[in-house]
Amino acid sequence: MTLNILAIGAHPDDIELGCGGSLAKLARTGARIDALVLSCGGRGCHSGINRSDESHRALRRLGVNEVIQQDFPDTLFPVYRNDIITAIERVCAIVAPHRVYTMCAEDHHQDHRTVHEASIIACRNIPQILCYESPSTLPQFAPQVFEEISAQLDLKINALREHASQGDRHYMQENHLRCHAQFRGQQIGIGPSEGFLPYRLVL
Repeated sequence: MTLNILAIGAHPDDIELGCGGSLAKLARTGARIDALVLSCGGRGCHSGINRSDESHRALRRLGVNEVIQQDFPDTLFPVYRNDIITAIERVCAIVAPHRVYTMCAEDHHQDHRTVHEASIIACRNIPQILCYESPSTLPQFAPQVFEEISAQLDLKINALREHASQGDRHYMQENHLRCHAQFRGQQIGIGPSEGFLPYRLVL
């Protein structure tokens, strides 16, 4: 049976940063991976730059089969919460995911928190929901599920280079990405890893 995976992000680069290595690892096993990016991220760069194109290229490099792009207003997600729930429900009805990766509640950014809330409601019948971290995640984020990504870390870093408009941000620097992955792995005694909070995990 093919494992169907849905990754949900508020902005371009959220998914790649939070679970890009895990998606690349799943892609190698033959999983079907769809990504839902809920905004074009226009507030995060200079005008005239298409961040959606950057994200689509990055996600394809990681092995994502299809990128579903929405255009909810960047930074205004709480106003559109019900519409975002509906958008996620529609995608779930088509994709029928066995596992969903989404954003966590412990986050400074209002869009990220809204995506978490909307995902939990829209994905209420999905057996596995794992919440990933972002650069704006609060310090109290304490992952309990870990994915070792030693073999995928270089691919994740190279995919993130597609985000040229974000290249000056500290969390996009290779040394930061490597150190963070090593830190997560060290927490559990394994190699470079990504960490997740399980909202639901039916085995």
